[in-house]
Amino acid sequence: VTEHIIDPVHFRDTLNSHLGSAFSVEPILTQSAWWRPHNKSEDIESLYFVGAGTHPGAGLPGVMSSGTIASRMIAHDAVASAQ
Repeated sequence: VTEHIIDPVHFRDTLNSHLGSAFSVEPILTQSAWWRPHNKSEDIESLYFVGAGTHPGAGLPGVMSSGTIASRMIAHDAVASAQ
């Protein structure tokens, strides 16, 4: 019989996750979906964000959607800057 425990300390130390958070920001209403950090920086030009901590949310579907959203933003911005 063996036992392996994964806890916030494991996430923090092994996965370099801020404060051991498994899902980035806290999964409460005011930090979910639209209220999560958006996929494009408002402060730094051409800086885009992808992952569980960004819009639309955590989990594989959320992360995949985040990548799709960011890639579309990048393509849109590239076309706009070329004009």
